[in-house]
Amino acid sequence: MLRHDDTHSRGEAEGFAESSLLMKARRPMKFTSTRSSLVLLAGVPVLFASASVAMAAPSGAAAIELQPHRIAYEVSLGPKSGNLFASATGVIAIEFTGNTCEGFATNFRQATSLADADGQTRNLDFRVNLWEDGLGKNFRFTVNNQINGQVLRNADGEAKRVADGSVSVALTRPKGKKGDFDGSVQFPSAMMIGLLQAAQSGERRFDARLFDGSEGGERIFETTATIGAKMEGDKNERLEKAVRGAALDSVPRWPISIAYYDNTPGDRVPVYTMRSVTFANGVVSDLVFEFPEFSLAARAVRYEPLPVEACKK
Repeated sequence: MLRHDDTHSRGEAEGFAESSLLMKARRPMKFTSTRSSLVLLAGVPVLFASASVAMAAPSGAAAIELQPHRIAYEVSLGPKSGNLFASATGVIAIEFTGNTCEGFATNFRQATSLADADGQTRNLDFRVNLWEDGLGKNFRFTVNNQINGQVLRNADGEAKRVADGSVSVALTRPKGKKGDFDGSVQFPSAMMIGLLQAAQSGERRFDARLFDGSEGGERIFETTATIGAKMEGDKNERLEKAVRGAALDSVPRWPISIAYYDNTPGDRVPVYTMRSVTFANGVVSDLVFEFPEFSLAARAVRYEPLPVEACKK
């Protein structure tokens, strides 16, 4: 059975990330940031990794055929930078594998260096490993975030979705912590499969309450996805070179914006928003992460499809 702590798979993903880093000469980043901004940025890996997880459609719904793959993105300053930023660089690498019988695993690695206006450098190393069973009932997560070698709210845990849709969480790191989230809560796979089904059905909006292990496994998000018009073929300028030559130009895709909100009453101001071009087979490209005071872009620079893993009966 696939597990989120598969060290062999994790090593391959990290090697893919490191080789991708070597594709670009290291350039200094100028980044003026408060600690709260870095904490927000540390939440991106789980949310982004979860966007690459999905599963086969439930009975009666349109099937979603996912492509196992590795993909690397070059991180740069986004369009919303204000006066705080001069440049940004880094790499994100993701490996997605699995099937509905054995579950789905996602390994995520982000390596980024940030330098403020005074020349002080912050080295960010974010690693996330997720596993979810094919029925979307069990979810395991490992989150390791470091800034300049210092640990930032790491977590290991398992969550289970019960019959009424609520989620029970037990953490092994921090040891002994437990929690429950009432109401209809979805894990990443269920959320993303619903989003892709909504897109295929021509819907323009999809709402979900998400638990994905971020924020130390102690938080859920209210999410609202806005789905644009379907795109096909290679005429769209946003189809990145790394995926254009990988037979993805014939796969339907949609511009999608997902806003993540705190699960609290009050004004609906997103914590941040993730914009992307999302393919019908689960591949994600042309990413922009929008925070209140800045944004980062992530463009696909390497893409490697992996063999489809058939269920073993």
